[in-house]
Amino acid sequence: MFMENQMHDIAITRQPGRWRLRWVLTRQEMLNIAHHPYHLVSLAIPIFLSLVFGLFTNAMRDADALIVVVHDAADSRLGAALQAWPDVIVDVVDSETAVLKALDGDATGGIVIPAGFDAAVADGQTPALVTYLNTNARSANIADFRRLLSEEVWAMGGASPPVAVTWEELHGDEANFPIFSGDNYVVAVFLLLGITLTSTGLLAQIITEKRENGALSALLTSPLDHGDLLFGQATAVFIYTVLLAGILILLNRGVIGNVGVTIVATLLTILVLIGLGVLLGLWSQSKSQCSTYGAVITLILVLPSWFGLIPMADLSTIVAFVLRLLPTTYFVNTLLYSLNGQATWSTVGLNLAVMAGFAAVIFGLAGWQLRRRPLALS
Repeated sequence: MFMENQMHDIAITRQPGRWRLRWVLTRQEMLNIAHHPYHLVSLAIPIFLSLVFGLFTNAMRDADALIVVVHDAADSRLGAALQAWPDVIVDVVDSETAVLKALDGDATGGIVIPAGFDAAVADGQTPALVTYLNTNARSANIADFRRLLSEEVWAMGGASPPVAVTWEELHGDEANFPIFSGDNYVVAVFLLLGITLTSTGLLAQIITEKRENGALSALLTSPLDHGDLLFGQATAVFIYTVLLAGILILLNRGVIGNVGVTIVATLLTILVLIGLGVLLGLWSQSKSQCSTYGAVITLILVLPSWFGLIPMADLSTIVAFVLRLLPTTYFVNTLLYSLNGQATWSTVGLNLAVMAGFAAVIFGLAGWQLRRRPLALS
């Protein structure tokens, strides 16, 4: 009898339609979420808050205008593109000296485009582009200026930047780069809040609810095992969370800078949070306990976004230490670079690797917990 059961389990494992059954379960979980008022509210809250906050966005933006002074020695295409920047005052002057003089006033940055610039770019010579930063200007304006110029340079084409941009800091003060502008800070706050509420809180609630309402026992009479059930639930929540993240990015004008890096970082973070949701669902003994733990965990995980406007070096040692223990810190830091258009392998590679490591460890813990204490016994 034991051998027959063992052979039956092996047959199920090798069954070609097993992934089809998992997908059927995933679709069913997606339908359950769509018809469940509580789950729908969990998805709608970040969108609602984002829409409401959007009405007051103008009040949070910097009052000072972003002023950029440009000396274009040969009427280049880059100079024309800079003058087309929206919501930026671009002042064209006739010499580099005039650029430096303007930076003693209200200008945030200055750009000196040399003669023959377009021809050098066309020949692949990677010409130098001298850029000045007024370190006495508002930090958010400096961040916006750097992001806009980075986007403009990459838009010129090529697998690598066609221009060698050098940044000269004036007035001797330290410019704490990179930092969030006001708009980018809003993207980070709402995106992190939304994916945390959904990935961790919603998934844990679904896992706990199935165990409490008796649906788990019925599902376990099918050919699917505990791992299959968790896979279906986690995949359904993952799909909803990805959709929610896309909506929040669009609503908060987050499709800027290095968009590919933003997408990769968001997907990695969702995986980390999905793993935490699985762990929370396995550990929780009831829905009320799950809600309490979920609220505390969510509060902790979104902390890094609150400190997004403050460079890590300016935080106290204890606060900086605690933040570095949270996987979401590395997500916020990556957004900081990607939204500013400054993401490179050297600036965000370590953050992405750390997030991938967190995901591997958390899913490993979830697998260990499931083997130690199956869903039906949790």
